[in-house]
Amino acid sequence: MNAITELKTLKLDSYDGPVAAIIIGLKIAEAENADLFLLDVAEKFKHQRACSPPETSFLLITIVGAMTAAQFAKEWLKLTAHDQILGSIMSQMRKAEVLRGTDAGQTLETVSLLNSS
Repeated sequence: MNAITELKTLKLDSYDGPVAAIIIGLKIAEAENADLFLLDVAEKFKHQRACSPPETSFLLITIVGAMTAAQFAKEWLKLTAHDQILGSIMSQMRKAEVLRGTDAGQTLETVSLLNSS
């Protein structure tokens, strides 16, 4: 079963000073259904962004499970290209990454969610 395990906005310290970041934790056990699940994740992210401070400019998504960070990024960028609101929000992000890890907390890979084109 796929699930959102965490969804919150935090104030973090960065090299440039304090920033607001949206943190999303995902458990993706069923990669074959991930496209439908990501639609729900995108909707929840848009709602969280609307409830976050105006200066929110960081996004960190952590995933544990069957989907790689590269697969997630590819699907997320497709959603961003077809959803004007999601695309607008993502264009305001200064840093946006998906990190894939293990249940034990080991990082396996990290991929940017910012479209470089």
